[in-house]
Amino acid sequence: MVLPALEDRTLLAAVERALDVGDAVTQTDRAGTWTLAGAYERSLRLAGGLGVRADRPVALLLDNSLDAVHVWLGVVLAGGVEVPVNTAYKGTFLAHVLRDCGAETLVVEAHYLDRLARIADEVPALRTVVVRGDPGDALPPGRFRVVPLDDLDAPASPVRRGPGDLHAIMYTSGTTGLSKGVLIPHAHAYTYASREHQERPHRGDRALVTLPVFHLAGQWYGVYQSLIHAIPCVLEPGFSVTGFWPTVREHGITVTVLLGAMAELLAQRAPAPHDADNPLELAIMAPLASDVATFRRRFGVDLAAVYGMSEIGAVLDGPPETVVGGEAGFPREGYDLRLVDVDGRDVAPGEIGELLVRPQVPHTVMAGYHGRPEETARVVRDGWLHTGDAFRTDDAGRFFFCDRMKDALRRRGENVSSFEVERTVNEHPAIYESAVVAVPSDLTEDEIKVVVVPQPDTELDPAELIAFLVDRLPYFMVPRYVEIADALPKTPTHKVQKNLLRDAGIGPTTWDREAAGIRVTRHS
Repeated sequence: MVLPALEDRTLLAAVERALDVGDAVTQTDRAGTWTLAGAYERSLRLAGGLGVRADRPVALLLDNSLDAVHVWLGVVLAGGVEVPVNTAYKGTFLAHVLRDCGAETLVVEAHYLDRLARIADEVPALRTVVVRGDPGDALPPGRFRVVPLDDLDAPASPVRRGPGDLHAIMYTSGTTGLSKGVLIPHAHAYTYASREHQERPHRGDRALVTLPVFHLAGQWYGVYQSLIHAIPCVLEPGFSVTGFWPTVREHGITVTVLLGAMAELLAQRAPAPHDADNPLELAIMAPLASDVATFRRRFGVDLAAVYGMSEIGAVLDGPPETVVGGEAGFPREGYDLRLVDVDGRDVAPGEIGELLVRPQVPHTVMAGYHGRPEETARVVRDGWLHTGDAFRTDDAGRFFFCDRMKDALRRRGENVSSFEVERTVNEHPAIYESAVVAVPSDLTEDEIKVVVVPQPDTELDPAELIAFLVDRLPYFMVPRYVEIADALPKTPTHKVQKNLLRDAGIGPTTWDREAAGIRVTRHS
C-alpha cells in the first residue's frame, strides 16, 4: 500500500474510508465499545454542543477515554482546531498553554477543576468550561460558563478541510523555557499516523493504545492510525506493567506502540513460562528495547523502530525483519534527511551530526510555532527543519539516535552519546533510571557524570556499577562521577531537566571513581 494523494490526507477522509469497512471498525475502552458509525455520529453531536467554529481552538484537558477521543474527533471533523493539554500541567504551565493558544472553550476532567480555579485570573480568553464528571463547586462563581459534557448534544455537520488547514496545536516542551505550540496541518497529522507504506497494521489486526491521547504518539500513532487502517482499537487509561499482557490476551491485541521505557519495565519483570503465549505480533517502539533479541524471543513479538517529533512527524521507520538493536529506522519516503556538523557540512556514515529534515510533499511538517515567528525562523532555515537531535548512520543507511545536540559530550577527544551511556547504565539490574551529563574537566573538554535512581529497596555500590560498565562501554564513555538520587528532576512532560543536573555539578554526595583509585584505560 501507499499513502493516498495529498488532498485525501485529512481526518474526515480517513474516517469516511474507515466507515466503508462497516461495523468491523470499533473503539473500546473500559466503559464499553462503539462502532465507528456510532462514534462518528456522537462526535459530531458533541461538536454541535460545543459550538465548534472553523479554525478556532478548543482545549482538551482529558484522561484516556473514548469521551476524549470523540471530543477530539468532533472538534476537528467540525472544522475546529484541537489543543490537547498534558494532564500533568498545572500552575504556570497550564496557564501558559491556555493563554497562548487563545482557546475560549476548555473540555476538562472534573478532578482537574481545582487546577483551573487557581489560574482563573490568568486565562482571560477562556469563557466556557465543559466538564467530564461532576462540576461541583471548584470554580469561582460566575467566572466561567460551566457545562456538563453529558449535556452536549446538538446536530453538526462535518466540514471538509484541505491538507494545509490546521488540525491541531500541539504543545511541546524542552527542558528549559515555556512550551511551544506546534501548528499541525491535516496532512502532517495524517502522514505521521499512517503506516500505509508498511505491511502492518493491516485488516484483521487489533490495536492497543496505552499511551496518553493528549500526546501525538497515543492519539495519532495509536487511535488515528487505527482509523487510517480501519482496524479495531482498544484504549486503556494508561500503561500498566502488571496489566499489559492480561489486556493483550483479553482483547486479542496483535499490534501496539510502546515507548522504550515501557519495554524495559516489561523486560525487568521475572520471566514466566507463558510469556510468549500471547496474540501480540508487532510492537512498534521508540526507542527500541535495549535487548531486541531477548525481548523478541521471550515474548514472541516482532519489533519495529520509529522516530518522530511533533515538528517533523515520523520520518524514520522500518520493517521488523530488518531491525537491529539501537536503530531508529530508515528514511521514510517523502522526506529528505541530512546529518550535518556544527558548520552545516554533511557528515560521513558513522559520524555524528544533527538531523535536518525537508519535506518533499507540502504540509507534512509543522506550519511553524504558534505566535513565534522568530523561533520558527531559527528552526527552519533554507527549507530545512533543524531537529536538534544527533544521529549517526551505518553503511546500510539505518539511522541511530545518539543524543540531543545540547546534551552531547566530548571527552578525551571522543564524542560521547549520553543516550547510549544511559541505555547501558539502565541495563544494570539495580538501576531504575539514569541521566548522564557533562561536568567540567580539570584537563579540557568534559568529564562524565551519571545520576542514577536505584530500584526500590535496592542498594547500589558505585564501584560495582563502574565494573559493570567497563565490560560494556568504550573506556572513554565510562563515567567518572556517580550520583545516587531518589528521583530525577523532570518537566510536566516527564523530560529530564538535564540543565539542573549540569548546574548541580560535583557536590559532597558525588562519588568520584578516580578518588576511589579506579582508573579506566583503553586496556581496562
